[in-house]
Amino acid sequence: MSSSTLDAPPADPILPTSNDESGNPSTAGPGEPASPPKVRDGFLDTVRAIALIRVIFWHTLAWAAISWAVAAMPAMFFVAGSLLERSMNSRPWPQLLFSRLRRLLLPFWTLGAVVLSVLVIVNHLHPGSDTALSPASLLGWIFPIVDPRGTVWEAGWATTPLWYIRCYLWLLLLSPLMRRAHKRWGLKFLIVPVIAVFACDYLIRHPESAPAVFTNVKYYIGDLATFSFFWMLGFSHNDGAIAGLDRRARLEWAAIGGGAAVLWVKFMAPPTLVVNDSYPLLIFVGIAWLGLFLSVEKWLGQGLTNRWTGPTVRWLGRRSISVYLWHPVAIVGAYWLLSELAPSAPQIAVLPGVFALTVVLAVIFGRVEDYAAGRKAQWWPGRDDPKLIRDVGDRLGRFLPRRLSPIRAVVIGAVVGVLVVNVLVPSPEGLPEASAAAAGTADADTGGLALPPAPSAKPDQANFGAAATATSAAASGTAATAAATAAASGAPVSGAAADPAAIKDKLQAAVDSWRTTKKVDGVQLGVMLADGTDITLTSGKKSDGSALDVAASYPITSVTKSMTAAITLELVKQGKIGLDDPLPAITKVPDLPYVGKVTIRQLLNHTAGVKPYDTTAGYQAVKSGPLTPETALKLVVSEPLEWTPGSQVGYSNSGYLTLGLLDEQLSGKSYADLVQSQIFGPAGMTNSTLDDTPTAGWAGFSAGGVVSTLTDQLAWGDALYRKGKILDKDSLAQMLNIDNQFNTGLGAFPTCPCSLDNGVKVFSSIGHNGGQTTVQYAPKQDVVIAANLTESMWTDDLSQADVAELLTSVEQVVSPS
Repeated sequence: MSSSTLDAPPADPILPTSNDESGNPSTAGPGEPASPPKVRDGFLDTVRAIALIRVIFWHTLAWAAISWAVAAMPAMFFVAGSLLERSMNSRPWPQLLFSRLRRLLLPFWTLGAVVLSVLVIVNHLHPGSDTALSPASLLGWIFPIVDPRGTVWEAGWATTPLWYIRCYLWLLLLSPLMRRAHKRWGLKFLIVPVIAVFACDYLIRHPESAPAVFTNVKYYIGDLATFSFFWMLGFSHNDGAIAGLDRRARLEWAAIGGGAAVLWVKFMAPPTLVVNDSYPLLIFVGIAWLGLFLSVEKWLGQGLTNRWTGPTVRWLGRRSISVYLWHPVAIVGAYWLLSELAPSAPQIAVLPGVFALTVVLAVIFGRVEDYAAGRKAQWWPGRDDPKLIRDVGDRLGRFLPRRLSPIRAVVIGAVVGVLVVNVLVPSPEGLPEASAAAAGTADADTGGLALPPAPSAKPDQANFGAAATATSAAASGTAATAAATAAASGAPVSGAAADPAAIKDKLQAAVDSWRTTKKVDGVQLGVMLADGTDITLTSGKKSDGSALDVAASYPITSVTKSMTAAITLELVKQGKIGLDDPLPAITKVPDLPYVGKVTIRQLLNHTAGVKPYDTTAGYQAVKSGPLTPETALKLVVSEPLEWTPGSQVGYSNSGYLTLGLLDEQLSGKSYADLVQSQIFGPAGMTNSTLDDTPTAGWAGFSAGGVVSTLTDQLAWGDALYRKGKILDKDSLAQMLNIDNQFNTGLGAFPTCPCSLDNGVKVFSSIGHNGGQTTVQYAPKQDVVIAANLTESMWTDDLSQADVAELLTSVEQVVSPS
């Protein structure tokens, strides 16, 4: 969880250690009185080491199954809470707070100096909206009570994992209050964060019920509620409340948590199976793993002294902050190296490089962690260091100051940042594109190995904030402006001569890499370049193992809605109805409860509040039989509107079935005739039809009934968005106008990366997705993109954010020089 949704995988916090947790003889910082040596807790050290290693695996590979293997975030906050409670029992709070802030902020400021130096120099070499750094974003780098922010260019790899510092800082500042409540009510007080977790989750899933301010703070609240639960559970561990539970009770605890997680997935159907994407799921899985850890507490406690595990556990204990802060940089570097040396290697082959580079970075910057903790600085901490390493480290240490002030930390970080930029970014031409890092796509020029999504990135959504977390270079201007200009002139707005064969080779490499990373069986892809050249290709095979054919027909499902929207807008232009007119009675379904209560515009942009027919109470009884538009809408007759029309947005097939019947009624033609005469004919779509055969549980019709081909879908996108063959300039501008609080057009949705450029919303492409299909127009590149996948982007295995990554990789390949 972080400030960017529940989306994409959150980072797991590796919390700062205190001197009394490090194994050093003294717990005192500079100028503080010495305190007696503390006995290390091998159980807590080992749990922290396990969680940290799991963090690196998760962020490197981003496989959903890894998020279930050790709940690292709950484990780390549990460890931190237990250790903090121990320190609070022996030290005055002001002294302890100052010590903890010093140990946290000095390493953090060093990272910030490196990151900000790189971002400033990159912007100087390659100025633009994607490299611009907002001055307001610096607040989080000074005192991270809000999330630190970077630029579009760094794509979240330098900043999104830093949410944990913000969450840790909030918990640290609130600890005296939480401790007082815990002392008074004990484990009973844990019900407070649990209630807050479920309330937050409900409001995230039902934004219509949430106050407006909740949108901006929902992840701050969710993180604080979730991890305060484990923080205070750590309090209970230190004060002995858990010690009374025998092994059987602890295993029962694990079973209850695991069972609750399974039931939550089964009945609540979270959008993804990534544990980190659901606060309640984090609670359940965290309880399960802590129960398992505690059931073998004595055995795990030997991890610190074990001959084989002890050195690793001790080293990670002394370098936990450095490892956490710098491992994302190691991941990016390892992927780049492997893509250069062995681009066809499997993704898992990157792990050795990630761990090796993480160790190197932890060695380089680990001394800052020692300085911050007020202990002897070492290049390689641990009593079992080989003599050669100790000797070399001691000699190098003579050239560094004994204490590292905040100013020196910033200066050293800035120098390192300058060196990094001079090596990696010698010129604007050598600047790495953000989309490769942001979207998990192969490098367009090399066909290299694909990065996973940035750590802690939220699910893809139209978020036009000052800085996006996962984006490529944003399009200049809006799609409405670019497309409308092209439609008026009859000519493409951009584009230069290019070699289609070379572009196809690069597209093939990018799509192959994306498909392999996302574990998709097959992809059919079509791209129409700015000069009108079509490029089509396939990657992989069908799910049954048979070959894919670029000429084959396939259901475009909800992409049909863009056609329905175009037909409706043409009727508006003809004066048959107004966009803001109330919905008139529908002859074929006379009892619709929302007639006269919603407008045509609200049906087109999904803000009407019409309940989807497949979520109604009566759907289960009829879903096994064929549905027509009329029978599907009759399921909605007894359902009230889900919200006041125009106040919320929510995708509804029922709304577009209503529009299809309205179009028939206003025009006097069947929807099949309308789509043939107004869509297929003008666009030259000779291989497209409307399949209006009633299907079990599905009423396609005007919400998703068209069957088409790749080349016809490219022709559709070209005719609609570029050539003005379907709508005139004004009608197209209305369709693509997203200047509203919901960021939705009339049958069109922007695809992020998104950002604001002088107050203007810009995005990578705009169009419509279906279950397994998409048709998009990318204004910056002036290309139309169509894709058909073997997996649905609405399932647990693939998301619309994943498809956005595919689109970004395609856009990078065809981007004009």
